[in-house]
Amino acid sequence: MYKQFQDKLTEIARDKYGKSIKALDKEELYCVLGALVNEKCDFHRKQTCGKTAIYFSIEYLIGKLLYSNLYNMKNTDCVEKVLRDNGHSLSEFEDIDDYAFGNGGLGRLAACFLDSAASCEITLDGYGIRYKKGLFRQSFADDGSQLEEADDWQKISDAFAIKREEEAVNVEFSDFTVRAVPFDYNIIGYSFKRINTLRLYEARKLTCDESDAEKIYEYLYPDDSTYEGKKLRLRQQYFLVSASLQNIISRYGIENLEDKIKIQLNDTHPILAIPELINLCIKSNMSFDAALEKCCKIFAYTNHTVMPEALEEWDSSLMKEVIPQIYGIIEKINDMLLYELSNNKEVSFCDCAVIKDGRVKMANLACYVVSHINGVAGIHTDILKKDTLSQWYRLYPEKFSNKTNGITQRRWLGLCNRVLADFLSELCGCDIVEELENIKRLESFRDDSEVLKRLREIKYQNKKDFCSYAEKAYGININPDSVFVVQIKRIHEYKRQLLAIFGAVHLYLHMKKGEYAHLPEVTFIFAGKAAAGYKMAKSIIKYINNVATVINNDTDTAGKIKIYFLPNYNVSLAEKLIPAADISLQISQAGTEASGTGNMKLMMNGAVTLGTYDGANIEICREAGEENNYIFGLRENEVNSLKVNYNPKKLYENTPVIKEAVDTLVSGKFGERYGFMDVYESLINAENPDRYMVLADLTSFISCLIDALNDFKNDKYFNKKSLMNIANSAYFSSDRTIREYAEDIWFKE
Repeated sequence: MYKQFQDKLTEIARDKYGKSIKALDKEELYCVLGALVNEKCDFHRKQTCGKTAIYFSIEYLIGKLLYSNLYNMKNTDCVEKVLRDNGHSLSEFEDIDDYAFGNGGLGRLAACFLDSAASCEITLDGYGIRYKKGLFRQSFADDGSQLEEADDWQKISDAFAIKREEEAVNVEFSDFTVRAVPFDYNIIGYSFKRINTLRLYEARKLTCDESDAEKIYEYLYPDDSTYEGKKLRLRQQYFLVSASLQNIISRYGIENLEDKIKIQLNDTHPILAIPELINLCIKSNMSFDAALEKCCKIFAYTNHTVMPEALEEWDSSLMKEVIPQIYGIIEKINDMLLYELSNNKEVSFCDCAVIKDGRVKMANLACYVVSHINGVAGIHTDILKKDTLSQWYRLYPEKFSNKTNGITQRRWLGLCNRVLADFLSELCGCDIVEELENIKRLESFRDDSEVLKRLREIKYQNKKDFCSYAEKAYGININPDSVFVVQIKRIHEYKRQLLAIFGAVHLYLHMKKGEYAHLPEVTFIFAGKAAAGYKMAKSIIKYINNVATVINNDTDTAGKIKIYFLPNYNVSLAEKLIPAADISLQISQAGTEASGTGNMKLMMNGAVTLGTYDGANIEICREAGEENNYIFGLRENEVNSLKVNYNPKKLYENTPVIKEAVDTLVSGKFGERYGFMDVYESLINAENPDRYMVLADLTSFISCLIDALNDFKNDKYFNKKSLMNIANSAYFSSDRTIREYAEDIWFKE
């Protein structure tokens, strides 16, 4: 194998650059390795038989593609040896191998699903947009504010894209037409079980200026606070589905298409695929009714939110302006729906209308047409049925099912925590990455002192490795002996980073008084981006950074507590931090987080969950035992009951612990006096109370946090909790999720 790689790399280096492997610079070597991977994929690719599943997603958060490809090929060690013998190393690509076609959980889930499908020998091809830049590169100003700059992930050559200019298609808008050019990426299953394809499109000018075409694929999630921003987002979504469907029809033909493919719509962004397929069918001389019937069989819809206001809607006038032909089809669908519901006494057709009050409601369009609707965690699906999509559940209960999200253990255990994966394989007697279901065998070692000690040693080494990385990357010194309490996710009010920082503030204020001397040193680590136009989330980031500046420079609490907000959170940072985490904060208000996948990654790597009874936390407790995690706060039914008479101002005035923390927003303790008045008022306004009830859960959170920190001192007790989480993480593999999609939705007879 070594000689085969050596010879092939030598050949490609000579053909592409006329150089030896040793003489290649970093970018050249990266491209040579990409060419090698793609060539091996051509050799191993198998003919697809039977029905094909297709995934439409507005984003794919791929991360390191070279590392994951070599890992799934099982060639990492061999390639590393060849490179080392030629004066190079795989570590050279650490700062360039990060594919940012996505932003957060939605895009990372899509990436995990593609990996799992290929590894489970399921034919699943993805379609999306090849953005020139990711969401944005995040940094912080001196005052702690978030700064945004373009994230040019393509700063060097793309080693893995295969341009398919010959398969380009035209996408027509009302005012111009663009050319959609596809780029294919090989998705390699573990041990080459299957190779699927992710196809991403770029726009080229046809009957428009180059700048108008480039805007369509320039940024993921352009700011839609303006009319022009909304128009651009609508163009992006239509561009994605039109180009993708034209390609699908050219590959499979339009006749009996429903017998050949199943398309999963990942949230509301690609729902325009429904009227666009009807549009393309009509252009092929099919009747509207026949086209709609075809759509009903082809499409399935995954909902990712329980909050009605997060279900995407479009102004009718905007849609008529940009894609009038599609709006006309949606009007016909809406007329048919209202006619069907005119005599139905089970639901109000006003609640189900696709077009209402001058707005096009995309979730309603999907729910009416698709064959299957699924949520992404048990509690999430239940809320969809009884609340968010209750009218549709009453109409079509047979459409609904739950598919709890998952993560790929290949990246989130084998690739990012190799020493742990090897140790688990040794204990469980198999390649644990390939046979994750056997990880349950780890439970038999829960009282084995040597195993528990080894788990702690692996965790401690991961912490030391992360501390070394943090010092080099950020110039900060983190104590690996401290407890790492980690909250890493998109910054949003419902995810309640405020609750976490208030807990840290409480500890600091009381440690400064000489209290909590019995607790171990604690390091709070935050990471995540706030949307550029989300003022409240950006205020929360600034507050956390200001708190960190004060605490980290206070000699009174040195060696007791530190806080760090790490900039520009991405997959690469997650791969380093997650194996090092001790306590995973998953503290959304009960009933607001659809699922979460960060909680699963942290669990699989031995962190214990400190969280609310929300999203997939509920299933984590079911699998690993609530006694092996730390659950606090109001349950969903309690949240709903309290909402009726929730008075945060009264709670603030009558609870000293709460008042003490909240007052730091305006006291000048952490920044200018009244510097965070917007956050302060959002929390205590009795007339318009905080919908996420941060204050209602604060005392419970602090108590639970102190319990967890106190337990950490007992190595055997805490390590046992860690072991039990790892041992029961198999359910959260995206392999399980993808098999459920395949069996229950995509290939169901």
